[in-house]
Amino acid sequence: MEAIKKVKMSSKEKFDASVEVHINLDLDSKKMEQPVRFSLTLPHGTGKTKRVAVLASKKIAGADLELKESDIELIQKGQIKPKIDFDTLVTEPAFMPKLAKVAKILGPAGVMPNPKTGTVSDDPEKAVSEIKKGRLDVKTEKDLPMIHTVIGKRSFTEEQLSENFIELYNALKQNKPTKASPEWVKNIFIATSMGQSVIVDHTDL
Repeated sequence: MEAIKKVKMSSKEKFDASVEVHINLDLDSKKMEQPVRFSLTLPHGTGKTKRVAVLASKKIAGADLELKESDIELIQKGQIKPKIDFDTLVTEPAFMPKLAKVAKILGPAGVMPNPKTGTVSDDPEKAVSEIKKGRLDVKTEKDLPMIHTVIGKRSFTEEQLSENFIELYNALKQNKPTKASPEWVKNIFIATSMGQSVIVDHTDL
């Protein structure tokens, strides 16, 4: 709570800045069995609205972009672009083999559907609803044992940001890799988009 208070006070942005969490982990990033990846829905959301594209066998309520199988070719040609036309892609398991041909486009953009993040689902309507509520896909960087994510906006109350942070931290502990050391969370910083970062004492959390 004290760290969040300092971050809010030191924020100088003239817009409603995102409040970010940066976590350094003691993991060997070269060992493929040690990446951290999980999803969670924060109690107070993130304050961001994601544009959700859906590739499914039926019309899905809440989807911002309804994709057809023929649209996969348009993604391949660059006529439909991830992160420009949509932020997240939800699909049913049956469509995953068909999306393989655009994996090299969707993967680097961070939108390749994945069962671990709930974006591959037999219930795409529920998946879209959870994403819209502010579900986060949290993962370590590709080549570094670090996590960067958001826990809300500066306009959130200190209590809302604190509860979101605790939810994130508890989910992180639940997803500790089996081979990680007991002191695997090295340090945690909270900051706004362009503001000063504040280190969090997480030893008693």
